[in-house]
Amino acid sequence: MQSNDTFALHFDYELPVESVDSIWSTQSQIKKTILTWPNLGILKSQIPQFKSEDLTTEEVHWNMNYKVLSAEQLHTLNIRSTISENFIKDLTPLQNEVFQILNHYNDFCHSNVQKDKLDELRLCYSAHVLNHMLKTRTRILKHNMKLAATPNLVTIPDSYRDQGLARPKVLIILPFRKCAYQIVTNMGRLMYGKNMESKLMNFARFTDEYTGDTLRFPQNKPKPEDYVETFKGNIDDNFKIGISITKKNLKLYTDFNASDIIIASPLGLRLGIASNNNESGSFDFLNSIEILILDKAEMFLAQNWENLLHVIDHLHLQPQTLSNVNLQRVRPWCLNGLCRFYRQTIVLSSHELPEIRSLFFNKCVNYCGKVSVSNPILQGDIGNVFVTIPQIFNLIDTTSLDSVFDTRFRYFVKEVLPRYRQPTHAHCMIYVPSYFDYVRLRNYLKAESISFSQVCEYTKKEKVARARDMFYHSGVHFLLYSERYHFYQRTRIKGIRHLIMYQPPMWPQLYSEMVNMMNESNQNVADGLEDSMSITVLYTKYDLIQLNAILGTESAAELQHSNKAIHSFTIK
Repeated sequence: MQSNDTFALHFDYELPVESVDSIWSTQSQIKKTILTWPNLGILKSQIPQFKSEDLTTEEVHWNMNYKVLSAEQLHTLNIRSTISENFIKDLTPLQNEVFQILNHYNDFCHSNVQKDKLDELRLCYSAHVLNHMLKTRTRILKHNMKLAATPNLVTIPDSYRDQGLARPKVLIILPFRKCAYQIVTNMGRLMYGKNMESKLMNFARFTDEYTGDTLRFPQNKPKPEDYVETFKGNIDDNFKIGISITKKNLKLYTDFNASDIIIASPLGLRLGIASNNNESGSFDFLNSIEILILDKAEMFLAQNWENLLHVIDHLHLQPQTLSNVNLQRVRPWCLNGLCRFYRQTIVLSSHELPEIRSLFFNKCVNYCGKVSVSNPILQGDIGNVFVTIPQIFNLIDTTSLDSVFDTRFRYFVKEVLPRYRQPTHAHCMIYVPSYFDYVRLRNYLKAESISFSQVCEYTKKEKVARARDMFYHSGVHFLLYSERYHFYQRTRIKGIRHLIMYQPPMWPQLYSEMVNMMNESNQNVADGLEDSMSITVLYTKYDLIQLNAILGTESAAELQHSNKAIHSFTIK
């Protein structure tokens, strides 16, 4: 075992079987450390503590020695020469820090990736993936040569165990085809530089299928900048592609069982598993994933979070078939069903959400521990609000997470809705982030024969236009409006006099966007309600993550620790 090769240190170490069940349990010892690095900022690391009868404490906890290396010192990290020159020559300080964490094989979560830094991080994890696969391939080929030189060997020594029960080692999950195109071209440039196109097999087909299809954005009423950035390019969310590394090429469109790297969307992968469900071993290719990357994780919530969870739940399951597998070459921990404890998970998102945090801390059990970027948000999205209407944040008291949905609904129906049914509170929008809450409220408003129109992601265009027209011209009292519709359409709703946010928005930028729609130029002067304007945000103690992004960490903490149930913010 090479003391400075983290690849060997991580995958050659055999986790004590007696420690497996308690590694991340509440009874286990977790060493928590807070570091401050120049570019990443505040890092929180959590490393599980366990003992081994065969190794010293230093050998077991090799992954706890963190220090920032300079770019000139990166050669000590055993980066393969195939990619090192193309990667290191234009290395940024941020990439330098992130690569060192990834190379340590800790789980890594960066939940506040700025849009101008995303390309740097993608190149960084592309280099890490290639470095990992090249080391894997080199080791297997070296052992193959040695075994070929001793054809009469009956039993293969344990030192030759270098494989899993399936060939794919890396799974990169992305929201759109355009993202997959960037990752593949990153890998091509890292491996082959300017000769990339001639070295990527089937690259012409790949370019044709993964580029183009840009939406047409209106010029007279431009969409917000983040919307254009998200939805320009090929935004098809149903794709999957296998990649294998050969001696001279990167081969695209390989069969999953013959691939080293799989790049896919949650929908594409789930449909692929479902279409092969009648075949034995339809998800066996996911058994031995060693690196899982979730890029732009917030977009999976906008698409369908269940698809992502379905895929993750199919990782490391017991294989149904063992075709083309030499069990004498399979690592012991893989045979023992411990692959999930060796898998490194990398999560990148533009902002933090409860679902992403839950996934990272509950479904990632890497024995090497976790490192997450945890910088405070100095100024939330409320700083982008320019209307001067008081913004009221109303706390709903709830006792448990399981009861929060019912508690919020009862509070809204009994305390909020009666007040806003008054004629002076007409032109009231009810903004609902969750579709399940949206359906519940819609059914209640219908049952109570309350005057309202509705707009959600399933509403047809002509009905959306009619709902907007009725709302603006006082044809209805309420407009029930879903966040997911607004995220995908960014429609400008006019005539909002009163805004009720049933829950803080999941996308912080939508907060200021919705509030700013209440400016004077969007109002119907004929409604006679010039002096009646209000903004109300309902929240519980479980909405702190969303409040951080909207108000900033300091103001959100004040709300959390305050004895008051109502807080007001006004833009001066």
